[in-house]
Amino acid sequence: MITTIFESETEIGKCRCDSEDGERWRFAEPDYATIFAHTAATVNGHRGMLRIEQHCYLRRGGELPDQPWIKPEVLLEPTLGSRETLIEMAEQLHTRFISRVREEFPEQYMV
Repeated sequence: MITTIFESETEIGKCRCDSEDGERWRFAEPDYATIFAHTAATVNGHRGMLRIEQHCYLRRGGELPDQPWIKPEVLLEPTLGSRETLIEMAEQLHTRFISRVREEFPEQYMV
């Protein structure tokens, strides 16, 4: 049985979503997407493993356009300690991931 013990989504900022060649229609408004960092932590009770998944994604309206800069991370650890300790660890890793996204996201696309 897999149990979710932590899930958090943090808005990082806004970025431009222009075409790859940087060209837009002459009078078109710039297109923006919101940058999010997401962390989910689950515990597998059968094996006693903690799985923490982190990814950065863009949201533009109802779309989720790809972003190639921040690679997703998956961490597997044995569940040592209490549930509160595991949640605290997931919160700390989410905070670090937010910092990583802010550092590594290309500045030329940030608004």
